[in-house]
Amino acid sequence: IMAMGQAFFSLSITGSGMIIYGSYLAKTEDIPHASAMTAILDTLAALVAGFAVIPAVYAFGLDPRSGPPLIFLTLPKVFAQMPAGRLFAVLFFVSVFFAGVTSLINMLEVCGEALRRHLRLGRLPALLITGAIVFGAGLFIEYEPYLGRWMDVVTIYIVPIGALLGAVMIYWVLGMDNIGRELMTGRKKPLLHGFAFLAKYVYIFLAGAVVVCSFTIKGGIG
Repeated sequence: IMAMGQAFFSLSITGSGMIIYGSYLAKTEDIPHASAMTAILDTLAALVAGFAVIPAVYAFGLDPRSGPPLIFLTLPKVFAQMPAGRLFAVLFFVSVFFAGVTSLINMLEVCGEALRRHLRLGRLPALLITGAIVFGAGLFIEYEPYLGRWMDVVTIYIVPIGALLGAVMIYWVLGMDNIGRELMTGRKKPLLHGFAFLAKYVYIFLAGAVVVCSFTIKGGIG
């Protein structure tokens, strides 16, 4: 359950991020293949991060339940003991910085597009307003306990509910015929046998289970 909750957050299955990235795909792109590669590479990245951080946590006697700050507590100590550690530290944290920036692009794009559509604003004003609001909110949640509580609300409640609603809208409201045509736009091979059953019943059941557990498990699934 906790792994699925993390997957919803990491893969942006709540809808907005994938919709924005998908809107920039060429019509020749094989969507199912790209989706599978995204899931596989994201999982591998998470495993590599776990193999790098968790052993170091215990080696330095840190609390493994510290959450996201672990990456900023453990890895600097590891880099300090490595040959050319400063070089690897710079490369690593620059990569983390760009990973964060690219993740924020789709979030800002979603809100900016909403302002453009509903308030009939130009792209630049919409993004400036969105950026100002996000910056203002960031000033007040910079303190880690505030940020931690906010991220708990997002990952434990908002993300699983969004994933479930997105799945219902895509596979039941829009329907498999419509979504199937979209998935086959740039694909030459047919979808795997049983895809519709897995999407409409198995995945939605599992997503619903995550939502239920997010409210019933003490401390949530985060």
